Amino acid sequence: MQPSYWYPSVELSQSEEPVMRRIWKAKLFVFLRKHRHELMNEAFQEELMSLYRQAERGRPPIAPAMLALVVILQAWQYVKILP
Repeated sequence: MQPSYWYPSVELSQSEEPVMRRIWKAKLFVFLRKHRHELMNEAFQEELMSLYRQAERGRPPIAPAMLALVVILQAWQYVKILP
């Protein structure tokens, strides 16, 4: 199984709009939400997918671009709590 591309929406959904208004101080979250479609373009996703090996069993892999954003946010949260 090969991972699939992730095509995030550009426009905010109705449920995202109130969240974005509340977290405006968390600038990285807001930035990544507004620009994720530019950052995770198809060429970058292709490069990330080349890191996966072909597997015939197991669960289908999560899109690498989505995982990349998660790692960025986790690292940012970790750095924020360090003294």
